[in-house]
Amino acid sequence: MSSDISVHGLLCAIADRIIESEPVLTELDSAIGDGDCGIGMKQGFSAVKNEIKDMQDAGAADLLKKTAMTLISTIGGTSGAIYGTAFMRMAGAAGKMDEIGLTDICTILVAGLEGAKQRGEDTKIGDKTLIDAYEPAVYAFNEKIEAGLSIAEAAGAAVIAAEEGSDSTIELIAKKGRASYLGERSIGHRDAGSYGIVVIAKAAQEYILGGSK
Repeated sequence: MSSDISVHGLLCAIADRIIESEPVLTELDSAIGDGDCGIGMKQGFSAVKNEIKDMQDAGAADLLKKTAMTLISTIGGTSGAIYGTAFMRMAGAAGKMDEIGLTDICTILVAGLEGAKQRGEDTKIGDKTLIDAYEPAVYAFNEKIEAGLSIAEAAGAAVIAAEEGSDSTIELIAKKGRASYLGERSIGHRDAGSYGIVVIAKAAQEYILGGSK
């Protein structure tokens, strides 16, 4: 990948951060959801680390596809389907590219986002889901790349956008998932899925800034 960023290393960094964040994700989801978001995400990304441990030399498409299949099979419920679809769409986009440059990363990220939105029954910003953080993060990243900024600067912008998007869910009424059954009682609580996106964005930023291979 461009700027010598290893997809394998990046995925492992994301997995580590998700695993560490399990208690917070579980606490957030316990307030208005099933309470299994953190546990499911930890289980899924722990499995991803195990499945790709010997794939250091694999291409981006193969790594993303393996991640997708693993998440679909190990994370229960809607989260597994949404994350799995996102990674599968990213794998599909990456598979059409001979080499992956910065603008190609933008294309891959949009493919993943659109997959997540569609798999989540056309979820949109304002529904109090992970899309409230996911979509702003992707477009903030892409905007910086299109403006000629570095991948590190783009990753920083993505983190800020994800955090702001997640913050916005606190005052929203949930319109999707179990939380939607609560109606106005869902106001005042952060959506756990949106915080998961913040965790992923921060892990990616830290990995990129660290210059890891």
